[in-house]
Amino acid sequence: MEKKKVKVLINGAEYTLVTAEPAEYVQRVAVKVDKTLSEISVANPRLSTAMLGMLTSINLADELLRLEDSADNLRKQIAEYSKSEIQLSTQVSEKTARIETLEKLVQEIQIELAKSSARNGY
Repeated sequence: MEKKKVKVLINGAEYTLVTAEPAEYVQRVAVKVDKTLSEISVANPRLSTAMLGMLTSINLADELLRLEDSADNLRKQIAEYSKSEIQLSTQVSEKTARIETLEKLVQEIQIELAKSSARNGY
């Protein structure tokens, strides 16, 4: 994949990033970082730029880990639902086969009943 340079603005400073990602995506990332940094800066106006950067990194890493945990939980739920779906599908197939067997038996009994009625004059 071809890499390109993308200029972004974070905390009033311009950065040139070299990336293979689409420019729109890189801008979204930069906006997220800038927004998080600004929120921390407003809440803690005396922090140095280095501390703001570190707290921003910690906050974004925390958010990432929480989202990864959430994604893992969703994957587990999907796996459980898939397993349940397979079990239910098997049960439906078994019940369908049982119904077909019973329908065949009913037809055989109806035929025998009709034959018996015909022999007995009914």
